Amino acid sequence: MSNEDFEFRVESRLTSHGVYVDEVVDTPEGYEVTYESISADSEGVVPHREVGRVINVFRDLHDEDWAGADIDAVVTDLEGEERGRWHVEAGWLDRLHNGDLTEVAFSEKVIETVELAEKG
Repeated sequence: MSNEDFEFRVESRLTSHGVYVDEVVDTPEGYEVTYESISADSEGVVPHREVGRVINVFRDLHDEDWAGADIDAVVTDLEGEERGRWHVEAGWLDRLHNGDLTEVAFSEKVIETVELAEKG
């Protein structure tokens, strides 16, 4: 599947959840995704539930035997102001898929990576 098709599929699945994908870049290391969040706009935070939705869409769009990839995300509000960043390491996804990491432990690892943007 081309990167344009993949980006369209990610965007289509997330829009109904108030997550508007600006860009998905497939790099040799993994994916870089930038998205706008309605909740980030009103709350000034990176909503954990949305982080989970983004990750689950990436998981759903790959085969069962997908070993994972790094996912680096930038979250903006609707004005394009950065609200924060988070990331997933490919190894965490691999361990999750192999049963070596529980969903709860995986989620905790990801949430620990959330960095809120400095308010200017």
